[in-house]
Amino acid sequence: MYQPNLPPQIDRSSSKPAPSRLNVVGSNQIQPPQVRQLPQTNSAPVWLRSLLTMQHGALIVFASVLGLSASVYGYTVYTQSLWRNQHGQLQRLQLQESQQAMMNEHLKQQMAQTAELPKSGLIAPNPDRMVFIPTAPPRPAKPLPTPHSSQPDRSSQFPRGY
Repeated sequence: MYQPNLPPQIDRSSSKPAPSRLNVVGSNQIQPPQVRQLPQTNSAPVWLRSLLTMQHGALIVFASVLGLSASVYGYTVYTQSLWRNQHGQLQRLQLQESQQAMMNEHLKQQMAQTAELPKSGLIAPNPDRMVFIPTAPPRPAKPLPTPHSSQPDRSSQFPRGY
């Protein structure tokens, strides 16, 4: 059967006073008990301190690598979405360009067919009906301005540091 450790029972019937933790040094002087100091054990072994330092360093490196990889991942996702949007816009513009080129060629063909009709009022080109403009007489070339050699070069007067 289990019995817990109970504090000793004090017999109150006896006339002796209970023991006190105070030391009585005479009839009128009461002195508190002496407190022993425990040895200082705040310094851990060297190997344990080095392991803790390595753990802190590894934690800093891990957090840095984690932050850097998250930044690179975010930048990659952002640039891919940006590229996707710009590529779609490029494809739309290329489609519009080809449609406009086809429309331009269609209009040229339509104008050529309309010009061939006799009701269009256009006549075939004839050298007798052409207007020739005479060429202008040749003009003399203007001389280029020459640098003034009469003035001394100011850059040679001052040291290069100025």
